[in-house]
Parts: sequence; C-alpha cells; structure tokens
Amino acid sequence: MTLTLDQLDEAISVANKHIRKEIISQLETTNYLYNCLTTKGKTYISGGTKIQQPIIFKENESQGFIDGKFDVINTNTNQQITYAIWPWKYYGRAVNITMDEIVKTHNTSEAVKSLLIAKKQAAVASSIRDLSRAMHGSGTDNNGKSFNGFADIFSASGIPYGGISNEDIPEWITIRDSSSSEPNYPTISKMISKLNARANQYGGGMKNGFRPDIIISNNAVQNAFMSTLQAQQRFIDKSKLQAGFQGVDVNGLFWYVDEFANGSADGTADNHIYVISSNTFKFFYKYGLGKKSPFDQEIQLPNQTIKSDQAFIAGNIGCVSRRLNGVFTSIIA
Repeated sequence: MTLTLDQLDEAISVANKHIRKEIISQLETTNYLYNCLTTKGKTYISGGTKIQQPIIFKENESQGFIDGKFDVINTNTNQQITYAIWPWKYYGRAVNITMDEIVKTHNTSEAVKSLLIAKKQAAVASSIRDLSRAMHGSGTDNNGKSFNGFADIFSASGIPYGGISNEDIPEWITIRDSSSSEPNYPTISKMISKLNARANQYGGGMKNGFRPDIIISNNAVQNAFMSTLQAQQRFIDKSKLQAGFQGVDVNGLFWYVDEFANGSADGTADNHIYVISSNTFKFFYKYGLGKKSPFDQEIQLPNQTIKSDQAFIAGNIGCVSRRLNGVFTSIIA
C-alpha cells in the first residue's frame, strides 16, 4: 500500500490534529416563547385522561341592588364555571450509536469529546428547534400528533379551542385583525391598548399579571415596522450612531423575531404579528422538561451492536385566557 501524503508528514506522525471541543450547530434555533413555556410557563400535571383548565365564563346572577325592605334576593343557582380541555400529546427522540463509534470515541484519551455525548447534545438542540416550530402549528399537524399551538389558539371565530367555541362563550377568542396590512405604530398600539384594558383589574389580582408583554413576528415584519419609524429614531451618543435599532420596544412590550412565525415575507398579505400575554400560555406536562418518563432509557437494539438513548415528553400547550392575546393576520412584508 502506498503511503499517503499525511503518512509521509513526520509532524503528523507525532502530533494529533487540534480539534476545538466546542461543537457548533448550523441548525440550532429556538424562540422566546419556547423559553417562557419551558421555564415560568411549565405546569406539572400528575395525570388524568385529559388536561383540564377550569375557567369562569359567566357572572353570578344571584346579586343586585335592593331597597333594604321587601325586595326578594335572587337565590337561583347558575353555572359560572366550566372547563377547557386539551389532549395529551407525545414527543420522543432517540440517539443511536454503534459499537464501532464507541470503540473509537467513548472514554478514550484520543477523543477530544465523546461522540455519544456530542450526539446527545445535538439531539437536544434539534428537539428544541422541533418544539419551537411546533408552537406555531396546529394539533392537526403530523396526523394529529402535534401540540395545539398558535394556529389553534389564534383560530377564527366559530372554531373551537379546548373544546369551547366563542359561539358558546363570546369571550373565548383572541382579538383578530385581518384588515390592517401595514405594521405601523398606531395600528399596533391600538391593539395593545385594547388588551391592556381587558387585563386591567383594579385593586390587584390575577389579571394584572396577564397584561400583554411581548410581540412576535418574522424578521421581515419587524423590519417593515422599523422602516415606518426611521425618522423618529434618536441617538444619545453620536460616537455610537447606528442606522438601525438594537431592539424594538413598543409601549413597554419587547418585539421578538421568530424564525417560525407565520408569513411568506414576499410582499403577500399573509404575515402575522402576535401581541401576547406570555403568562396566559402554559406548557402542561407529566414527563419531559427535567422529569424523566418510565420509558427514558438507554437500550441495546436486539441482534445489533447499536445502543439507543431515548427520551420522551408527554404534555401539551394551553392558553388559559385567549381574550388577552391578539393577532394581525394580513400584514404585508
């Protein structure tokens, strides 16, 4: 066998090639809402046939002003509480490695990093991207196996969400704007004001924490919005003068760019802007997000020298108060 050029290089004969320990993914992407749902928004549920959220949908009818003399107090009962339900959804990932790969790279001084560990880290990053994308989808995606995401939460009038339609409960729907096409400040500010008014509750209480706090869109929509404000930009330090914004703050709501947000970004009026109260979004889960399922394990595949490290998530996304969120569905960008 003829020696290769590398084999004829004496330096290579006595020194390994230097490899950086950090492995850079060219695919990894997440979004701010995923971070919210998997940190402050994650809600553990021990089980049950469905995920069930009680909601108040009607005023108490046994109340009113009286003359203090002979008026009869209304003592009729009326139902004030019902519930929204979401099905359990399941997500799994597996990392597979062969005996040949383990021999060459696992727990050896020659390997800068175990291939098994590197593949696990890559699988986690890939799963995060997968789940981030699923948050903008529908429960009908992947043959009905996906989470009930934005497509369900922000669905149009008459389409049930959580088993409830706004035809049953008029307040059970988001604010939808399908007529505005330009992403300008007056239009977006008007929706923010409406949502703030809905979330106000004097004297404190739960709804004060449900005010809108973030805006989400694709990059093209945000750029179009910034273009409408170009003349209003102000710079404090002239030595650091820039042509654009570092970030976008609209009435106290920070605007996040999300790669998976709806829209073709080609001048078609199909781009979305979401005005969101992140506290109304919950990630209900039994397994995953730090809690192992009984099926999380490393197993050897039968009759093969392959090990498979498997992990699973059982849960779903739920919006506990749709009316405190809004969406523009026909933005041109």
